[in-house]
Amino acid sequence: MAKIPKPRFNLKKPQSKSETLIYLIFRYRGQKLRYSTQLTIRPNEWDFEAQRPLERERRPDLWAIRRQLDEYAGFAKTIYIEHDYGAISMEDFKVQLDERSGRAEPKEGRGSVSFLEFLDLEIAEMRTTGMKGDTVRMFKMHTDTLKVFARERGDFDYNDVTWSLRLKLIDWLAARKVKVAYGNKTISTLVQFVERARRKGHHNHIGHQGQGWKVKQLKAEGPKATLSVGELTLLSEMRVGSFLGKVRDLLLIGAGTGQRFSDFSKLRPEQFYRTMSGVPLLSLISQKTAMPVKVPLNIFPWVIPTLERYEYTSPKLSMQKFNEGLKVLSEQAGLNQQVLVVEQYMGRKARLEKHYVPKYSLISSHICRRSFATNMYRMGYSLAQIMPITGHATEAQLRIYIGVDAEENAERIAMGIRHRQEKQFLNA
Repeated sequence: MAKIPKPRFNLKKPQSKSETLIYLIFRYRGQKLRYSTQLTIRPNEWDFEAQRPLERERRPDLWAIRRQLDEYAGFAKTIYIEHDYGAISMEDFKVQLDERSGRAEPKEGRGSVSFLEFLDLEIAEMRTTGMKGDTVRMFKMHTDTLKVFARERGDFDYNDVTWSLRLKLIDWLAARKVKVAYGNKTISTLVQFVERARRKGHHNHIGHQGQGWKVKQLKAEGPKATLSVGELTLLSEMRVGSFLGKVRDLLLIGAGTGQRFSDFSKLRPEQFYRTMSGVPLLSLISQKTAMPVKVPLNIFPWVIPTLERYEYTSPKLSMQKFNEGLKVLSEQAGLNQQVLVVEQYMGRKARLEKHYVPKYSLISSHICRRSFATNMYRMGYSLAQIMPITGHATEAQLRIYIGVDAEENAERIAMGIRHRQEKQFLNA
């Protein structure tokens, strides 16, 4: 009994120094099928003996290509078996491969909406189904980015969303000096919306599936900007005008309660009370996570006096005005020490840029929450004590979040060693 033919994969240009197409080769009943998988790879990342991408750590993109090639191999064998072990023309074989891989034209009655049109329809549906405004705006921002990409690099549809398009999008984002965090959200929006369209019956393409689409971020990062207790005390004692006074007071409330701007900017008197033992607390339900939070108000000396000035409400400021005022306030306070900034930009591999900027330029609404957690940690409170207030799910998340950098961590260890050595000397 004859064996089932084995699908093979060859590179179009095996000597190329750049990306080259991968072809499926399938020989059956005297015929030779040569079929483009539309996947590309660099020859130096290809195992010519195994006819698959090399197995490399931290390269989910190569694993994604390997998985898709395995699917193509499975499709070829299935088509061969289902058609009486090869009683199928080469052209029909290709049609079958197109259908099973999602590259065939959509069936009649479906797919009348192009992908770029689907983006607008999906955003409109998000607005009408009660999705949070911030979430809709985030999706709108990234779908708009995809539209600009299409205008500049050529329109694309569902079936075009393959690994090759991913690389073109990454190169385009890199040319625009887009940071990795933003670029990855654009890529994930692309993949997510193609999948939404597939589930709604607009196409049956699957080239977007699999892992490794995002650009892997590097571990290198600069110190996290925070305001120390001393800096916050300095700000609390400054004499400023009406607008900057509101900015300063809202900053003190945020840095004294550890909540998100959406919560600390909308405080109401009924959210405050004293326990049976007289401890003043803020009690609220987080707008983002719907988690109940209780915050002691006597951790930092400026919190209660600031709240009393506003009768336990928040100064009314938009986030935009708050952020603009924070930079002016911080510059006036002399927070101009140079801070290392490490930024990661898009590319097929993330690209680092390092430079120094004055601290006041880094200060925004988010520094309130980060400063609260960092200052509590520096004051000796454990991560387990801080987590219920900030709402972090794990200690690992909180440890990454707080602004305790490598130098401070090393200093803590060194001071602990010195303390033990001094204690041993005194006991000798």
